[in-house]
Amino acid sequence: MSLISEPEIETASVRVRESADKLARHIRACGLKSGDRYITTEEAGKLLGISLVTTHRAMGLLAKRNILDRRRKAGTFIAAGIGTDIKEVNIHFFAPEQSRAESVIQANQWEQIDGMKSVLGHISAHFHFAPNQDLGYVQEIVKKNSAAGLLNGAILILSSREMRSFFNQSGIPTVAEGGVEADLSNLCWIQWDQIQAGRLLAAHLLERGHRRLVTVMRDVWSIGEHLLHDGINETLTAAGLPSNTLRMRSAPNERQAIVELACGLFREESPPTGFICRNEFQADCVAEAIREVGPSVPVDITHCNPPSRPELNRYACAAPELSSFEFGKVAGEMFHQMMTNQTPEPRGRQIPVRIEAPIVP
Repeated sequence: MSLISEPEIETASVRVRESADKLARHIRACGLKSGDRYITTEEAGKLLGISLVTTHRAMGLLAKRNILDRRRKAGTFIAAGIGTDIKEVNIHFFAPEQSRAESVIQANQWEQIDGMKSVLGHISAHFHFAPNQDLGYVQEIVKKNSAAGLLNGAILILSSREMRSFFNQSGIPTVAEGGVEADLSNLCWIQWDQIQAGRLLAAHLLERGHRRLVTVMRDVWSIGEHLLHDGINETLTAAGLPSNTLRMRSAPNERQAIVELACGLFREESPPTGFICRNEFQADCVAEAIREVGPSVPVDITHCNPPSRPELNRYACAAPELSSFEFGKVAGEMFHQMMTNQTPEPRGRQIPVRIEAPIVP
């Protein structure tokens, strides 16, 4: 798998993934088929000139992709996933420039790519960050890569209506992360259940005694933000609370803008005490504002995405009941159907969510 980003997305596991891809190419170059015995971990490490730890993890990743079958005491064998078609599938990820601050998006993409590889085989993943959702920027990338035969599918992350409409008409197999409008019938989509997320997060804050809530959203809303607020309002209405229980605020996905917004809220006569942020980055900014202002009342912060590092989770959050790998596998299956001129059924998949509790030191 080759990875091209603008700029390169950093991750601690790049070396393992690159080593796994080199071993996969070695397997194909040797003409090995399903059931054939493969070299040992020690031999693979010497072949690539890497440590045994990295080799072991790389071979484990190939086992996860169903390319290797590692049998205790028996050895390592080629699995059925090796196939015979090594055609490279070029998948382009399009996200707004502002999403660079959201580390969970970057962390999850690697696992999603592994999930897609388990269905599609060899993938070249290209990452593009569009300044201000600039459609012209995206159209130029599409034109250039389509002409070179280097665009087989697109994944849209936090996309605008204009961008979704463009891909709906483009004929390019496309999966949008988040819901899509009913008239965009050529797009597939995968979405965490935002109504359920709103219900759960609001209920969590009410159970902790908060009666003045505020949502802190990005400055550009999409379908997910509207559904999230529908879920929050349903829960507040069911609890018999007045309409002014919830306040809504939006800010650019920039640290200073969010910190200043939160500081302003804390300086009010009756500040909100329960925060529902769109992402972990915003939650961190609100926490910084708490340290700066020092509100006199207890404050709880929640957010609507899974934590970038679950073992260090700092806030209650809405996490999907599906791993990033399985998420990618669902997307891969959708791409496979679209690329083989089949109509994916269903076109959309809504993922249930749960509350993920913070890790208390």
